[in-house]
Order: sequence, then C-alpha cells, then structure tokens
Amino acid sequence: MSKKNIGNPVSNRSKLWMERTLLTLMQTDNYEEITIQEITDHAGLSRRTFYRNYSSKDEIIEGCFYRIWIEYRSLILQQTDLSLPNIARVFFTVMKKHLDFLSLVNRHQLLPLFLAKVDELLPSSFYVVKGENAPYSKESIQYALTFSTGGFMRILIRWLNDDVQKSPDEMAVIVEDFISICNYPS
Repeated sequence: MSKKNIGNPVSNRSKLWMERTLLTLMQTDNYEEITIQEITDHAGLSRRTFYRNYSSKDEIIEGCFYRIWIEYRSLILQQTDLSLPNIARVFFTVMKKHLDFLSLVNRHQLLPLFLAKVDELLPSSFYVVKGENAPYSKESIQYALTFSTGGFMRILIRWLNDDVQKSPDEMAVIVEDFISICNYPS
C-alpha cells in the first residue's frame, strides 16, 4: 500500500477515483496494457496527482489487498479458536465478501501481488495472535508462515477458478480433511 499522502482527504479522494477507474478499465482491458495516462484521464486527474500518491499501478491493487488483509486480521484477532479449519473459515468468509475484486484480479493473474502483501504483513500479525514467546525459532516460524500462506493462496486460486462452488464452511471442512490427508507418519 502506498504510504504517500496518508490522511490527506484530497489525496484519499484522488486515490479512490484512480482505484475505481483502474478496476473499471480492468473489466474490459488487459491489465498490462492499461497505462497511467489512461487511469488519470478516465479519473479526471493529472499524471502528477497519480505520482504524488503512487509509484506504480500495482500499488493501487496492493492497497485493495491491504484493506482485505486488515479486515481478515481484525476478524482473526476476535477468534478464540485458532485451528487451521477455523482460520480457513474466516479467510474464505472475508474472501467471499470481496469476490468481484478477487475474481477480477485472478483473471488478470495478479494474485501474486496479494501473496507478496500477505508475506509482508503476516509475521507481525502472527506474533500479535500467538505472542512473541512461541516455542519455535523465528526462522522456523517464517518458513511455516511461508508454507501456509502459499497453500492458502493456491487454495484461493483453485476456489476462484472453481467459480466459488464451496461455502466458507465447506472450505473449512476441506482444510480439515487435507490436514488429515497430509498427516502421515514421518
């Protein structure tokens, strides 16, 4: 998410217009072919305004992902059941609320930007939820978080590609099943 001009109401309004414009353009145009000039022209803003707020159009998408992450994190912090199936239920509940956006970015193969954003934000969230005194090394925790994030992102892509046929509760059962499937003796 762009850290430029945070809290400035005029800047926030410009960001909203550019975000809406980019998402509208993505409905019909290839993301890679959408230019900054197109975004600013359609939003009725200058290129200078764009660069006051963003370094690239990817930052617009990353800002959307950031807001989804904050919503997810907020719900996780309210949970007493931190089992993987319940985390999956919360995850897919939030993702379903943002289905139109996620389907659009998936169609443009931009979910790796979400993965990068989650990789950036997850460690601090993990320590807030689990506490700093986890009985594992920080390196082991980093690898575990990377593993689980990659898995959840691949499942998200599969879920989107399957036209979201499963509810968040059904996805939680699937996660519970795959834990059992993968829990083989070492």
